[in-house]
Amino acid sequence: MLKKILFGALTVLLALSLVGCGGKKDEAKPAEAPAEKKAEVAVEGAPDKAVLAYAQLYAYGIIEDENQAAAGLTDADIDKVQDQILMPIVDAFKMYPLSDESVAEMTSKYIEKLHMAMDIKATVKKDDKEHPVVELSATTINQEGAAKVATENADLVALGTAYGELKAQGLTDEDLKASADFQKFALESIDNYINEFPLNETATLEVTCDIVEGSDGKMHWAPQNPEAVAKFVNGKK
Repeated sequence: MLKKILFGALTVLLALSLVGCGGKKDEAKPAEAPAEKKAEVAVEGAPDKAVLAYAQLYAYGIIEDENQAAAGLTDADIDKVQDQILMPIVDAFKMYPLSDESVAEMTSKYIEKLHMAMDIKATVKKDDKEHPVVELSATTINQEGAAKVATENADLVALGTAYGELKAQGLTDEDLKASADFQKFALESIDNYINEFPLNETATLEVTCDIVEGSDGKMHWAPQNPEAVAKFVNGKK
């Protein structure tokens, strides 16, 4: 059961990140600035830092401070997209008898693993005053391989077996949430499962930028096609 929940959550997680990136539902990308305003106001931050901000947000919902400043995204902007990206995985953890503390710890570990494994980088490939091009690179999760891991992972099988046996003994989910031993075992099992996610080869994407007006009223760089960035960091073609 847990295998299906967690992999299902990952699938939803990747899908929702796309929902949060394109069309009317894109809450992170400000509207493109009028041409006359582009000429009047200097652009804040570097395009590579700004593109990196969007890539990090769409990949795992967390942006490093310097990149956030370059993109001109406020905490409120980030929260709107972050909720869509992180809540499915949080809800998946909560569907299993994990305490609130364990859910928070597991979510933090999940984000940290994605941050380290994906190694998202951005460099300016074409320096242009209105439409610079940034090369984005990342190592993404192999979704087909992850699906296979979800059906074969020994740690999840052991966790599911233990859960069933404890329930048969009359223990409730609340009992298990309060059990330090069960929480430790569950966290280690899920952590081992996440560690087995296979990765694709590092790939690159050229991202053309526009000048936009951020929520702070200043001019910043942003991906011309944020949905393409979201698809890229989530291993979609």
